[in-house]
Amino acid sequence: MAGRGGGSKGGGGDRKLTFKEKSSIKFVEGDEPDFIKKMKAKMGFREAATVEDKFAPEDEEDIPDTVEGELLHTREEERPQIVIVNAETDLGDDDVRKALEAQQRKEDQKKIEEGRITFKKPTKRVADGKTKEEEEAEEKKRKIEKAKQPEKKIERNLLSFGDDEDDE
Repeated sequence: MAGRGGGSKGGGGDRKLTFKEKSSIKFVEGDEPDFIKKMKAKMGFREAATVEDKFAPEDEEDIPDTVEGELLHTREEERPQIVIVNAETDLGDDDVRKALEAQQRKEDQKKIEEGRITFKKPTKRVADGKTKEEEEAEEKKRKIEKAKQPEKKIERNLLSFGDDEDDE
């Protein structure tokens, strides 16, 4: 059966696939067999996270319907601006930040108790162990101090590198 001929279909030939044929090849993943599902259930196996899970929207049940919940889950730049009309009764920027941090800690503790631990992005540190904000504050101080120092006037009559050419 060495010279067995056949039609153009069948995939057994030495002919290379065309682009159209290559692009039409697809993989269809079937369901797992029941015995594998049962074994995984007994062992408590959880499926690994996929790319689709990463881009899936957050659970809307996690975000409370309260104003504090909305503020907590929005970026600081997108939060409303705080204006203090009466200093005795109105909350300042620091007070709001502290309240939101306290609420965040409560939510994190609740998630830990439920078994849903979330990891946060650590604050970036510069080589000498200071945070980025501290480094920026020091840089501003240096610029201010440098601006305060009076600039020295250059006395042109003390410079001597051009005198030799003028003598000739």
